[in-house]
Amino acid sequence: MRYALMTQKGRFRLGVKERAELKAVYELLHLQYESVLQELVKGMRNTVECHGYAPTIKSRIKRFDAYFEKLQRPREGEGGGKAPELTDILGVRVICPFLEDVDAVEGFLVEAFDVIELERKGASHSFREFGYDSVHLLLRIEASLLPELLPYTAPVVEVQLRTLLQDAWAEVEHELIYKSDISLPNASIKRKLASLNASLTLSDLIFQELRDYQKEIRERDRKRRQSLEENARFCPVMPGMGEETNHGRVRLPLGAKEDLSSLTGQRKLEKAMLDALDAHSRGDLLQATTLYGQILRHKLSEPIRALVYNHRGMAYFGLSEYRKAIRDFSKSIEIDEKNVRCFNNRALTFRVMKRFDRSLDDYDASLALNPSQVEGYWGRAQTHYEMQLYTQALSDCEKALGIQADFKPAQELIKRINSQVF
Repeated sequence: MRYALMTQKGRFRLGVKERAELKAVYELLHLQYESVLQELVKGMRNTVECHGYAPTIKSRIKRFDAYFEKLQRPREGEGGGKAPELTDILGVRVICPFLEDVDAVEGFLVEAFDVIELERKGASHSFREFGYDSVHLLLRIEASLLPELLPYTAPVVEVQLRTLLQDAWAEVEHELIYKSDISLPNASIKRKLASLNASLTLSDLIFQELRDYQKEIRERDRKRRQSLEENARFCPVMPGMGEETNHGRVRLPLGAKEDLSSLTGQRKLEKAMLDALDAHSRGDLLQATTLYGQILRHKLSEPIRALVYNHRGMAYFGLSEYRKAIRDFSKSIEIDEKNVRCFNNRALTFRVMKRFDRSLDDYDASLALNPSQVEGYWGRAQTHYEMQLYTQALSDCEKALGIQADFKPAQELIKRINSQVF
């Protein structure tokens, strides 16, 4: 069913009579649209959940008043008597915790559905403007699912992909700006909104960084635990805690007998280390810190002691006990002054604590020890970014990409800085 209603001057317009006719059609087709929307949401949910994701999915059918009002609204780029074609009668919002989840879900939907349009909202805003980021997809609806359309609408569903923070900003902006008939009163309030939006955007980046850091910790711990378990098959003590003789016996280091009085005690200590790594990798960080503390009471070689302090520091970081994390990273560095990983860990912790100068000092020290590491340049780039030192952040991103050309986080930060500044 299509309408072609014009005024005498050829402009598209709907009057009182046409409004009543459209409302009757809207009410007649509403249940059909509701059924189609539920089917689409079910398909999207199944698509993302089969890949291990469980985002929040919201959906709605545009209310009649909003539908009719949008038909009346002048449309940029459309002249004469051309009728509008609305694409957002059916809307779905997929809300993910992290930025990388948005990218992943986008890929799944593009692969599973017929996508006729993809737009990244907010990418063109400068850092002085406010507006939310999100990914918008238009998915085609099969004619068999929706044989009859509302007048002036396309057979599509609009899907918005956002993080939690992007969605929160969009909701507030919608109420303050989009729905309001009162313009913002002065430049000061506009700057405050722009600053708030920038803070939310930065928070998304930090949350993603923390998640990346946790994943890196778990992967390192998994590999280290696997290595320790393999070593345990051949050696009754953890490497660094004793020395194997030519006769297959274990000679304990000087002073170790006070703590490792028997083979059973040695195995107990070894098991404590494995249990600590297991608790850490499972996310039971409080238990991990307790077990690391028990291990540190024993006589350990310096490399092992430095390793345990570093692990406990990472666990404290995960618990947001940043001062304790700084203390343990510092102790690890005191033992091993060339421990690049500990400098990076402490630098990240200082950045989260907003102690940016200390963060830069540690990244500088890390890069002085190993100037060919991506992690040091990437971490320093993020600290520079938080300090709004965009030129330095860009330089560090370029250096990271010079080492690893496909390092996506640096590529994304460069795009974000360029869209904000230039």
